[in-house]
Amino acid sequence: MTYSNPEQLNQMDKHTLEAIEYDNMLMHIEKSKKWIQIRRFMRSPKKELSKNPIYVLIFSIPIAFVFFMVGFYFIGFASGLDSVVLFTFLIAITPPGYLHYSQRQTVKKIEEYLPNFLRDVAEMNRSGMTLTKSVNTVAKGEYGALTKEIKQIDAMLSWGISFEEALEKFADRNATSLIVRSVSLINQASRAGGNVADVLEVAASDAYSIKLLERERVGTMLIYIVISYMAFFVFLFVIGILSYSLIPVMAEAGASASATGGGAESFMGAFDPEVFYRLYFHAALIQGIASGLVAGQLGEGEWIGGLKHSVVMALIAWVTFMFII
Repeated sequence: MTYSNPEQLNQMDKHTLEAIEYDNMLMHIEKSKKWIQIRRFMRSPKKELSKNPIYVLIFSIPIAFVFFMVGFYFIGFASGLDSVVLFTFLIAITPPGYLHYSQRQTVKKIEEYLPNFLRDVAEMNRSGMTLTKSVNTVAKGEYGALTKEIKQIDAMLSWGISFEEALEKFADRNATSLIVRSVSLINQASRAGGNVADVLEVAASDAYSIKLLERERVGTMLIYIVISYMAFFVFLFVIGILSYSLIPVMAEAGASASATGGGAESFMGAFDPEVFYRLYFHAALIQGIASGLVAGQLGEGEWIGGLKHSVVMALIAWVTFMFII
């Protein structure tokens, strides 16, 4: 397409330059975000690891690689290399799986007491106390894992920080969908000029309803986690039956074929039991790891929650083949 009119040409050049500038701006923003994340991690590694357990792979993968190199140096390509590869994988995924599980358990305990905290602050505020005094009074009570967070909010209010900003800091430290939702609801309603006590009451009722639905969902999905484990154990049972019944028979038939002149070229003569044992072992590991990830996705709604199940199933498969089959 040609542009004979100079004004059209200038217009096209202008739009092209604007598009290029816009793309460059987006690239700079993305680079800035990456540097901000790196600076946050360097400033407080423990805090960032607790918020994003997947970051621990930065440390666990190099350690796993060193373990693999040492194991490979001593074992080489022998059958024991399977165990080295397995434990290399477990060393890499166990830390993020444990951190995620630990963080989720702590956050669940905090979320359990959140409706009570909001409701108590609302009642104190209705009785005539200011928000600062209400939080200070509530902070003297016992709210389980949430008590420490309430004391931090109380300390921020005593330093002159606004209630909205203190809640935002609380949500930043515990960035779950429920807490972020509740804090956003409270702050937006407060800025719009709503009655703070009523807003806190509504947020408490909303948080309680969400936790109730979450407990019902966990109870409903628990059956699928159980099914994942049952399918894995059935798979191991079938492999065990084949290992004890089929493979020895095939090995004897192969030995007989070789003895009677069947030759190594025939299937029976070339049958190697160790190859099939290793094949079953690999299949059991893949089944266990994949079933664990599926169980996490079904039970908790995120695949990283299944790492603990993958570790457990992989270890069960390893113990089964090392000491039973």
